[in-house]
Order: sequence, then C-alpha cells, then structure tokens
Amino acid sequence: MKMKEMIIAVMLVLVMSLAFDSCIATRDTTKINKVELGMNKSDIQHLLGSPLFRNADENGEQWGYRKMVGEVIDAEEMLFVVTFDNDGKVVAYNTVKEFPPHRRN
Repeated sequence: MKMKEMIIAVMLVLVMSLAFDSCIATRDTTKINKVELGMNKSDIQHLLGSPLFRNADENGEQWGYRKMVGEVIDAEEMLFVVTFDNDGKVVAYNTVKEFPPHRRN
C-alpha cells in the first residue's frame, strides 16, 4: 500500500506543478492581451513589467518581452514586441519567433 500512496503523491506533485506553470502562462497571455494602441510607456511597464530589451532609433522605441506559446510541456518561447512612437505611445505590437538584435537592459 505504501508504494501506491507514493505513486499517487508523485502524480499529485506533477499535476500541481503543471497547473502552476499553466497559470503563469495564462496570466502572461492575459496581460499581453490587454495591450492597446495609444497606451504609454508607463501603462506598458505597469502591465508587463520591465522589458527584456529596449531598442531606440529616430523613429521611436521597441520593448521586447518573453512570451510562451503552446502547451506547458511543449511551450515555444517567442517574443512580444511593443513599438512606441517618439511621443511614447504604442503604435504597434506583435509576437515574433526571432529575437531581433538588441541591447539588454
């Protein structure tokens, strides 16, 4: 009977860890889905936190965030990029597979 209880305990731990990971991915996706055109940089930082990177040029600035897509076990890491104009307002956002060249924060 002890072996059966041990197997159940291990399975329970695995299920709980997968559920926890799933909640994190769902929460991130939920936050990303709230990004809207016209938001300012402080809105985005409040919603998504500090970006993985920031790129700036004469046309504006891009911030990049990690995004996990797919099932927890087979999740693929992608990049969610937010583009700001020179006034600091969101003018575009997109999920991409390739990490563009950037400077880390």
